[in-house]
Order: sequence, then structure tokens, then C-alpha cells
Amino acid sequence: MSHLRATSDPEIWKKGPAFGMPGVNVDGMDVLKVREVAKEAITRARRGEGPTLVECETYRFRGHSLADPDELRDPAEKAHYAKRDPIAALKKYLLGNNLATEAELKSISKKIDEIVEDAVEFADKSPVPPRSQLLENVFADPRGFGIGPDGKYRCEDPKFTEGTAQV
Repeated sequence: MSHLRATSDPEIWKKGPAFGMPGVNVDGMDVLKVREVAKEAITRARRGEGPTLVECETYRFRGHSLADPDELRDPAEKAHYAKRDPIAALKKYLLGNNLATEAELKSISKKIDEIVEDAVEFADKSPVPPRSQLLENVFADPRGFGIGPDGKYRCEDPKFTEGTAQV
């Protein structure tokens, strides 16, 4: 379902006040603007003023998955957004302002690839976690939903996945 049909107001940032927090909209295609807004939100949170709903509007350059060949979007639309690629724009900014060299950026890119590859390898070699961990770190108060009065995870109840468990 399209975002426009799924919500009463497509501008998500405007929903922040309904949850007791400010909402901010930022051009997600501009790394430096996103950084600025994120720094403000982090500073606000560290002052004890709570969270900030930050909506970063950006463009998805590929299909949703390997099964989505992304053939339905207009090539002109894709070309328009490709010119605003945030990674390419940041690289141009860093090089143009002598904040990094091409060699430094290549080194950073290589390091990122290594970190991601190590993380994938670690995940592939790790055992599948037990079902009892299904809801860990999902709720601020796990006893509010994930853990029953008996202290056991509700997902361990065989009826949980059948949709018949008492919650």
C-alpha cells in the first residue's frame, strides 16, 4: 500500500507533538543537513528533554529486494535523484574543501567493506538464538508485553504463534 493511502498525513515529522516530542523534517539526500539535525536531536535528548522525531526524506536507488528488478520507476526520475546521490555529494564536498584526499576516502571505503564483511561472517557463523530471546530489547519494559507474570517470555507459550495466547 502506498504511503499516501496508509496515513492521514504523509508528513511523518508532524506526528511528533502527538507523542510529546518535536518533529523535524530534513532533506535526507544532504548528509550535512542530516548531521546538523541529528546533532540537535542528540543534544536535546542528552539534556533530558526526550526524543525527537526526525523524518529524513530520501530516495531508494534500487528495488525493495533482490526479487524487485525496479523496472516501474521512470528512468528520468532515477536520473534526477542519481545527481543528488548523498554519498557522491559528500565525497565532492570533502574533496572540494580539502577535508580529505582521494586516497583517504578509498582507505575509509575499504575499511567499511572489511567491517561489513566481518559482521556478515560473524552472523553466518553464529548459532541461531533461542526463541526465548525473541522479544529481548524490544520493549522498554519487557514485563509489559514480552514477559508474563510467571517471568517467562510469552513467546515461549505454544499458543503465542497460533495467535491464541492470552496477552
